[in-house]
Amino acid sequence: MPISPTAALLVAFLMIVACATATAAEPPSDWYKRLQENRPLAAMHGVRQMPEMDQVAAQLGVFVGDETGGCTLFGGLALPEDAEYRDALDTITEAASGRRVVMLNESHFRTVHRAFLLRVIERLHALGFDALAAETLNSGAPSQLRNGPVDVDTGFYTPDPVFAAALRRAQGLGWDFVHYEAMHGNGRAAREAGQARNLADWLTRNPGRRLLVYAGGSHISKVADDGWMAARFIADTGIDPLTIQQSATACPETAGEWPVQSASALVAFRAGVPMRGSGHADLMVLHPPAAVDDAKSVLGAPTPICIAPTKTETLLRAFSPGDPALAIARDQVRVPKGARAALLWLTPGRYRIEREHLDGRQTLGYTVVPGGAAQSCLSPVGG
Repeated sequence: MPISPTAALLVAFLMIVACATATAAEPPSDWYKRLQENRPLAAMHGVRQMPEMDQVAAQLGVFVGDETGGCTLFGGLALPEDAEYRDALDTITEAASGRRVVMLNESHFRTVHRAFLLRVIERLHALGFDALAAETLNSGAPSQLRNGPVDVDTGFYTPDPVFAAALRRAQGLGWDFVHYEAMHGNGRAAREAGQARNLADWLTRNPGRRLLVYAGGSHISKVADDGWMAARFIADTGIDPLTIQQSATACPETAGEWPVQSASALVAFRAGVPMRGSGHADLMVLHPPAAVDDAKSVLGAPTPICIAPTKTETLLRAFSPGDPALAIARDQVRVPKGARAALLWLTPGRYRIEREHLDGRQTLGYTVVPGGAAQSCLSPVGG
């Protein structure tokens, strides 16, 4: 699906000082300011008070581990009949071997799509790809990400810890980042043409390099008459990208309808040929229920953290000790009132544990995640 007009207009923004104290009287319209203060729970609560912002509310819900909004809005299940299924990463690796450009899309409402991005980055790196152009990246992101953290100024969708993890993985592999968005206020045609032109210009300046493009929904369509970015890119460059559509993705209410079970993403084939689906992409990737459940494993293992019960919902968050205040959390999860423990997905190491309340942020202390499974919840200390 294409990026919503409301969210698209938010791609460029200014950094605002974090940890500002809010009041209970914060108007819902201040949700975007809360997001820039690295307070995603407060931002989500603000948006959810604005009925006309239901798509943005669903997008922000993903940041805090709540995908119910996306499943409610776009939860329909359409699975191919009489298909055979193959591992998606293996299929992509084979199909991308001779391509200079790969285009992968996402739904802005599903974390598993961003976990899959991380895994695709790893596979394509082995083929010589070394640059990521992501629709969400702000104009300053390429220079910032050379040596700096993934933070609230990186892009509108990157406050999702899994999206941030994908960018950190690309950083660790030495990849460059490409800003290609083209929001000029002149409608969809101008935007698609500008995106295609920006990608073409980067390839011209970087002969021989191989590029992964990560876009929202329909932007990767090659259908010329529809006028989306990929079709315009082909017309501008003569390069035929491998296009990969992340399609049917399990929601809780559809889990029982899936004809195949797998903890990995799959590509559907019929008579030995990849099925294209409604998006007409070269490959159509499906995410079965077990793959959705496993998405956050890219962040580490489920780790119980001890917390004091509160009278209201909060957001439990883990940061590396050196992460600045505006850095995106390594993981975060909504905690219902009264809870005494919560699960964060973390790799072994030391973390700064924070709790976001609706009126501000609180450092609880530090904890060390062991190499093996924690036998009991870990208590933050030294705050």
